[in-house]
Amino acid sequence: MKRIALLATTLLLVACQKDQKGYSITADAAGFEDGTVVYINAISQSSRPIIIDSTTIQNEKFEVALPAPESNDFNYLTFKDIRGNVLFLAENNPIKMTIYKDSMRSSVITGGAENKLFHTYVNTLNKYNEEKTKLSNQHHVSSKLGEAEKALQISSKREELVKKEDQFRKDMAENNSGSLISIMALTDLLNLKKLTPQEAKTKFGTLNDSLKTTRLGKNLEQLINSAITMASQKRIDIGSTAEDFSAPTPNGKILSLKESMGKVTIIDFWASWCKPCRIENPNVVKVYNKYHKKGLNIIGVSLDKKQDAWTKAIADDNLEWNHVSNLQFWQEPIARAYGVRSIPATFILDEKGNIIAKNLRGPALEQKIAELLEQKSL
Repeated sequence: MKRIALLATTLLLVACQKDQKGYSITADAAGFEDGTVVYINAISQSSRPIIIDSTTIQNEKFEVALPAPESNDFNYLTFKDIRGNVLFLAENNPIKMTIYKDSMRSSVITGGAENKLFHTYVNTLNKYNEEKTKLSNQHHVSSKLGEAEKALQISSKREELVKKEDQFRKDMAENNSGSLISIMALTDLLNLKKLTPQEAKTKFGTLNDSLKTTRLGKNLEQLINSAITMASQKRIDIGSTAEDFSAPTPNGKILSLKESMGKVTIIDFWASWCKPCRIENPNVVKVYNKYHKKGLNIIGVSLDKKQDAWTKAIADDNLEWNHVSNLQFWQEPIARAYGVRSIPATFILDEKGNIIAKNLRGPALEQKIAELLEQKSL
């Protein structure tokens, strides 16, 4: 009987162990001193950090067993008296880490499908950013050397790279509807204005219901609803009449849109601090120089905050058209009236002030201006 009872107890313990869910973190912690405290942090539904466990480092290693996460979300490690953290996705799979005290961003995390997807997403975007920075630097050098054609080619190459980056985000969102990475990708696409609010809402509706109730899922749903509300308030778009405005020029004179009109007019929303704007400026200069005598006018509306930065950028980039700004950053009243949420942003007007195109860049801008002014000359 005792043997039967012992066997039953053993089987019960094994069964309990099989039912128990959770995960472990095993880490190599290069450069950390013995006794360094490691905190495992979660994020509550109200987006507040919560310490859920802790351990200490010995011989540059540590291990900790954790309960099953209540929902899909990020956790992160912090270390007592040491700046920085290590981000990871909590999931019911063993996680292995290699953490570098002097370069926590270089830490390597393996284990679990979610973490694998997360690091694929982050590492790929980092590579795109490195390449974009490289092209931006090349463009800056070419512009300084007066190599306009080469600068335009680099600008076009960068635009193609941005398109590939956007498509990568869209593919990650579409192909991983059961993963938190889809929420991350959709949030990025919406914030970067690569999806309309309605498109984001449609894609959000295809995700697993379990994702929609997560903290990040609820945040995205709120962001989408806010964006839809804002979009419904926009009054100025293709087919409507441009709203007249007046604002100070760099020398303090008040200038209106009406006074700046040509046969074709571009309203160019930009700022000295906006890298994509500065990259596009040589192309706009080229179009202006080619078509100004044929009837093209441009009025630049800057979202700068500082007068000196604004006027210096105008001079450095050779922007020889009219400029106005209230120097109110994103509170610029003209930008708000036109529903501008990101820059560069352009509106192309005919001679009656009707908006006939918007947000064209590179060769597409020149092609449209040529088309319009050739029609005028017939």
